[in-house]
Amino acid sequence: MSTATTQIETEKRSSERSRSKLVPELRFEDFDGGWMKKKLGGIGKVSMCKRIMKDQTSPSGDIPFYKIGTFGKQANAFIDNDLYEEFKSKYSYPKKGDVLIAASGATYGKTVVFDGNPGFFQDSNIVWIDNDETIVNNTFLNISYQIIKWAIQTSTIPRLYNDIIRNTLIFTPTLPEQQKIASFLSAVDEKIQQLTKRKALLEQYKKGVMQQLFSGQLRFKDENGNPYPDWEEKRLGDTIKEVVDKSISSNQYPILSSTKNDIYLQSEYFTRDIASADNTGYKILRMNQLVFSPQNLWLGNININTKFEMGIVSPSYKIFNFKKEVAIVIFFKDFLQTNRMMYEYAQASEQGASVVRRNLDMPSFKAIKIKLPCLEEQQKIATYLSSIDTKIESVTHQITQTQTFKKGLLQGMFV
Repeated sequence: MSTATTQIETEKRSSERSRSKLVPELRFEDFDGGWMKKKLGGIGKVSMCKRIMKDQTSPSGDIPFYKIGTFGKQANAFIDNDLYEEFKSKYSYPKKGDVLIAASGATYGKTVVFDGNPGFFQDSNIVWIDNDETIVNNTFLNISYQIIKWAIQTSTIPRLYNDIIRNTLIFTPTLPEQQKIASFLSAVDEKIQQLTKRKALLEQYKKGVMQQLFSGQLRFKDENGNPYPDWEEKRLGDTIKEVVDKSISSNQYPILSSTKNDIYLQSEYFTRDIASADNTGYKILRMNQLVFSPQNLWLGNININTKFEMGIVSPSYKIFNFKKEVAIVIFFKDFLQTNRMMYEYAQASEQGASVVRRNLDMPSFKAIKIKLPCLEEQQKIATYLSSIDTKIESVTHQITQTQTFKKGLLQGMFV
């Protein structure tokens, strides 16, 4: 084989390898060929609205003004229509379908497809590309943004500078393939939105039912159709008994963290270990026990352990057993999280050295007055609320599955 032939074959294989890098793993059957590599600056110029000063906005008015903190949400400021028309005629303004990008702040990197409704956006904190959809489909561009690893300049406040946007590379197939991908992934997003809305409605429904059940407005009847006895007034301390059972060796059981949302394995909740290297003497937490942080109780850090057979928590936590003769554990799981009880926790807590931390006065905590139904009615209330929880958990699982499915698609369908 001649040197020239060898060179041609080498260049051919190199070209094939290069093309293969521009072909996604997952692809619709009707499409082939490599994707094009483009800089975002080659698609269109980076634009932004004219700066609006604070004294030009008001709490109410004609046109919503979206500050960086309310980007993609409900506006909390407004400008008058005359100012809107003046600025829109003289300066850059997004067209319907443009992808708005939060360039800094808490919502940094977030994107929203502009729906075309009147509104104004906060100066250079929100930018977009004047994109020609005959070259790059806007929905495809938005999806591309979600998987781009933006280059962030070292700073305490991340900032997506215009040059970073212009020089960022994206990979695009032909417009028909872009539209096919965008349509398919949009359908997946719509499914996630529907599930998320369903979850929110179930949570809202549960909240309303809890208010009626725990206030006694909504009552169950016994198996014979007769009303249960009137609820009895008790003190919270009448239903619980503190237990102090400490570990005798380091890492005797998994380390748990109680938060205002739930109880978690510390290794999963935090990115680093916050427990002492030697956790001998940590308090042992068992199934169905009440646990809370006395300093953070007023923030809602109170839980019943229904997830772990055994675990250990910080010695600063308080742990209680429920008195079986008066309390059904699963009833208290929701009862202790009501707004009324949160108010009582705050009243029983005094300001400490930190604004966030308050010191719980245990006698005041135990003296909190509550009204309790009989055990049988407690069980019925708990069973009903648990059935709603099961539905919420099912929808949550579906959301997670769909999000995982989408993540796999993004990894496979894009170069």
